[in-house]
Amino acid sequence: MIMDTPPAIVCPAHADACAVHRYGCADHGTREARTIADPDDADAWVRLGFARAASHDAAGAEEAFARALAIAPGYDDAKLGLAQLAYRAGDLEEARRWLGAIGEARRADPDVAALSRALSAAQSADVTWRVDASIAYSALSDDLDPWREATVSLARRKGDTWWGGGVEVVERFRQSDVFGELRFTHAAGHGAWGIALGGASDPLFKPEVQARLEYATPEGDPWRFAGALTLAEYQVGAIHRLGLSASHERDMGARVTVRSVAVRDERDDVRFGYGVSLAARVHDDADIEVSWSDAPESSEGATVDVQSLALGGSVAMTPRLRLRVAVAREQREAFDRTEITAALARTF
Repeated sequence: MIMDTPPAIVCPAHADACAVHRYGCADHGTREARTIADPDDADAWVRLGFARAASHDAAGAEEAFARALAIAPGYDDAKLGLAQLAYRAGDLEEARRWLGAIGEARRADPDVAALSRALSAAQSADVTWRVDASIAYSALSDDLDPWREATVSLARRKGDTWWGGGVEVVERFRQSDVFGELRFTHAAGHGAWGIALGGASDPLFKPEVQARLEYATPEGDPWRFAGALTLAEYQVGAIHRLGLSASHERDMGARVTVRSVAVRDERDDVRFGYGVSLAARVHDDADIEVSWSDAPESSEGATVDVQSLALGGSVAMTPRLRLRVAVAREQREAFDRTEITAALARTF
């Protein structure tokens, strides 16, 4: 991975910590003592974090910034310090995550802007592969046979562009379909757009052919908007779907998303649906999400109305391996469904 020279780790709000960076760490012990003497002083923890970073104590700096955020969750200087540490360690995803958590009012800060430019330059020169795999099992009411699904996908990023594809195997009522899809995504300053083309041979439940066009506003903004238009041809007829969403990210990674959908089904009827979700970071390496929706879907090969309540979470097993598990409960027109999903994502 090629990276530009990282910006110096400096504290934008505390001149004494910046002086430590320039002239050395002669008073490191004094700062340590003062912080321990006043453990509820978030400013002191941030000063100590930048002092430790300047003396190349990354682990100690990370601990100090974390203590500051535990006291003051919205402390942007602590988030910037963690972003700078992650960047210098080569963990670009973690650096972007902390940089994105910084409040809108601080986005024009020179240190924030410098790190943002460095991350953009590093991403442009970086080539990344990503593998995703998931399995799902669904128990149905009324003694119906369970549903099973398995997916695997591979994607390659070069700069701001992703290329990839995936295969999905689904089993419904003892019948199986295999669906394949190719995807292209490009990110630019105004946002990211993508296109996906897929299909299956003589399917019962999946589309015979499907095209999807997607767009999302830039990552890192407190407000984010996205849309997707899907045109699909099933055995029962054409199904067209337009989905729109708006999300707002709060301090410490809490995010609220509202979704709406309009579907023209195989009978040329127009149906509408909506949903809401709340996601939050519960630990540096873990998050949790709860969602509710009342919307039409076509997973049975025809359009039905579905009410769903889901709870999921993910955890970083390593900096490049993430595990996600989720459980969902659905009320459908003909039966109820309880689904358990496990997924792994690996970058290299």
